Amino acid sequence: MDDLLTDKQQAEVVRSWLRENGLWLLGGIVLGVAGLFGWFQWQGYQKAQAEAASALFDEFRKEATAGNGDAAEAKLRELATDFADSGYTDQARLVMARLQLDRNDTNKDAEYLRQVATGAADPNVRYLATLRLGRLLLFQEQATAALEVLAPAAPAGWAPAFHAARGDAYYALGKRAEARSEYEQALRPVETPGIDRGYVEAKLDAVGGPTPPPAAAAP
Repeated sequence: MDDLLTDKQQAEVVRSWLRENGLWLLGGIVLGVAGLFGWFQWQGYQKAQAEAASALFDEFRKEATAGNGDAAEAKLRELATDFADSGYTDQARLVMARLQLDRNDTNKDAEYLRQVATGAADPNVRYLATLRLGRLLLFQEQATAALEVLAPAAPAGWAPAFHAARGDAYYALGKRAEARSEYEQALRPVETPGIDRGYVEAKLDAVGGPTPPPAAAAP
């Protein structure tokens, strides 16, 4: 504002600006307050949903731990209906998959694992379910199906376990060269999480051992 204006003139300029822009200013304040209130409401809703999902998962876990498969399955259906996007639903499906395996119901086990492998929001949970599903299919003597499940590339932390499982699938199909390649890739990193290094080395020896380095060119 011009320093040469008198106090009265300055006051008149302010009043004029407020008459022209007051409604916009008031509207912005109202929208800001409403937005802030809505954000707090959303945060409260999210917290309440998380607490409800956690409580229901605890009920599910108690039934599963007690071996009450039907009751646990009912609780899982509640989780899937009311909290479909919750990580608790994926965790419950993994627990149910293990419960079905203990009951020797490998088809139901595969069904739960496939749901998690294709639908979990957490990528690490997806990789875990995918790996378990691939190994289950190998157990069911479905090596080709296992390779299809295990085909996507896995990040470094999961890669050794995926390579080792693919090696087992190729070995089951009689493809020793492919199995050797997968076992070598599983053992290549210094750190090999998810596998028993000595066991994979023994498998590699069974398919012919490490691939020899290329011969040096003649001088």
